[in-house]
Amino acid sequence: MKKSFLGLLILCVLNFSSVTDAFAHSGRTDRLGGHFKRANCTYMFHHPTAAVSGKSKATIVSLIKKYNSNNKCTRSLTTKKVDWSTVRHK
Repeated sequence: MKKSFLGLLILCVLNFSSVTDAFAHSGRTDRLGGHFKRANCTYMFHHPTAAVSGKSKATIVSLIKKYNSNNKCTRSLTTKKVDWSTVRHK
């Protein structure tokens, strides 16, 4: 009985010691399908909407400034601070 309890205890300790934390955001995006990364004010598109598809980079930056309420990040937003990897633009 003691051996099985000890074995179970060791198994539980090993199982829970291998758990790691996952870091993610809440998943909230604005009406353009993206959000600002707070650490460096980079704007990231997760699922760009039709409102940004096919527009120029400058137009998309204007739309982000218009529809996002993060004033700290929108003030300094330039085309270089947008992650364009998921957006079809001119």
